[in-house]
Amino acid sequence: MNRIVLLALSCFLLNPLVSISQEPTACGTMLESIEAASIDELGADFQRLQSYGNPYCDTTNSDLHKMMEELAKKLTAANSSPDAVVTQLGEPYYRGALSDYENQKVTVGRGGKMLGKSLPPQYKIPAGDYYVVYLWRDKDYLIFGFNAEKATAYKWWEKGNY
Repeated sequence: MNRIVLLALSCFLLNPLVSISQEPTACGTMLESIEAASIDELGADFQRLQSYGNPYCDTTNSDLHKMMEELAKKLTAANSSPDAVVTQLGEPYYRGALSDYENQKVTVGRGGKMLGKSLPPQYKIPAGDYYVVYLWRDKDYLIFGFNAEKATAYKWWEKGNY
């Protein structure tokens, strides 16, 4: 009788621990391996983590950062289109042709109001004729360069690192 009570009690007490450890966390990935995951798996889990808007997830070497890096590698290796990159990483900070890139630079307008976007200098971006730029943590940029609608390179740039 005591064994049955102990067994029932242990099952009751251990069951919540098992189910809690399998649920998604605010900053952790649900993937078995970030490196082994497919582009679609990475994109879905990246968007899940990003949707929480948790600033503690936005740290260097966090799962969110590692997924951004892995997505950049895999999307570039697959020669993905700009639309495919946006599908996986969400709406970018800037998206457009090289000819429009410099026109987006920050300028001071009426009453000292800042206009435009703060973008990395042109000599710090990968070669290409079209760009998709993500701003992460208000200081780090992930820049994809495209030629003929195919991702050819990506680069990270930290604001102020000239």
